[in-house]
Amino acid sequence: MAYIERRGKNSFRLVVTIGYDEKGTPLRERQTVKAKNTTEAKKKLSLFEAEILTGKYVKPEKITLNKLYDEWLKNITEDVLSKRTKNEYVNVFEKRIKPLYGHMKLSEVKPIHVLNFVNGLKKDGARLDGKKGSLSTSSINNCYKAFNHILEFAKKMKWISENPGADIDTPTVHHKETEIYSTNELLKFIDYVQCLSFRWQVIITLALSSAARQSEIAALEAKHVDFQRGGIHINQALSIEKGSGVFIKDTKNKRKRFVSLPVQLMELLKRLIRIRKQEELKAGEYIEWPGHLFLFANEFGRPLRPDSISQWWGRFMKSDQFNKLNLRHIRFHDLRHSSLTYLSEKGLRSKAVQNRAGHARITTTFDIYGHGVESDEKIAAEFIGEMFKNNA
Repeated sequence: MAYIERRGKNSFRLVVTIGYDEKGTPLRERQTVKAKNTTEAKKKLSLFEAEILTGKYVKPEKITLNKLYDEWLKNITEDVLSKRTKNEYVNVFEKRIKPLYGHMKLSEVKPIHVLNFVNGLKKDGARLDGKKGSLSTSSINNCYKAFNHILEFAKKMKWISENPGADIDTPTVHHKETEIYSTNELLKFIDYVQCLSFRWQVIITLALSSAARQSEIAALEAKHVDFQRGGIHINQALSIEKGSGVFIKDTKNKRKRFVSLPVQLMELLKRLIRIRKQEELKAGEYIEWPGHLFLFANEFGRPLRPDSISQWWGRFMKSDQFNKLNLRHIRFHDLRHSSLTYLSEKGLRSKAVQNRAGHARITTTFDIYGHGVESDEKIAAEFIGEMFKNNA
């Protein structure tokens, strides 16, 4: 037997009889829900009764954080969290949250527990690699996001009315200041790039010309090169999952874009594709990624790991041949910033810079490339000077 009881405006209690005790007294499960009207409440009653009859219903007061985590793990899909982010959250829960709070009932978790968790990450010894010191502000925030996301899932499942981690303050993330090459440095470096091996010559020229991320460069296939339009389609990225290896995923922010490239680079890409097709032909049945012709892969078609690009770059920065150039040491990712800053300084509209960068919001473009450009500051000072001069 199942029925509903009105508890107030848009509030109903669902009641399902699950049996009787030895005295004949009905045993009932109850759940209070929000519904627009009686019809909607009856629909929720049917679902509630079905959960109980199939054994899927779990009393909220009996759910522990470990049980919550198991349900979260089964139900959070890639359209909610990327595979990489989900793996990071799994790692945080398994190694940090579970040992401390996994045994606790969900109803017992309070804001103070989440706050203590965050503050504990700031203390010396919080690192899991055995090194001294606390975690970086970025790592602390990521750990908090994992905890908060799992608790928010419990709220959405109506197992708790409020998320105890929702209003916890976390430390401000301090990003390392981005290093970029000036125009003169770029010209000097581009001139030297011609001396590198063909593959790295193409990768670096592509990074500077397209401002693509290393994961996007590693994911480029022959089908993404558009010789008719003179550029590339950036539709995907490569990522790495521990234990599984490399896999294809969406670009950051899931933004697909077309990027025009200089004629010289298009010729290099044409030559590279010819080489890759010859290698694929030789590999025959031993090809590792059938149906994909990655631009940067080994002779069996296995794509270059995205992190191997920055690893090679790190070794290159320390080499004698680079040190002879007397250029500053920057990250591989800073080639992207250097390229976009150069275009911004040359007067390319912010919307065009945004599209080339693949930013979801133009405010991100303004924050990174719309401020602090020295030439812009000089022009601004000249404009202000003219204003005072005219009013003198």
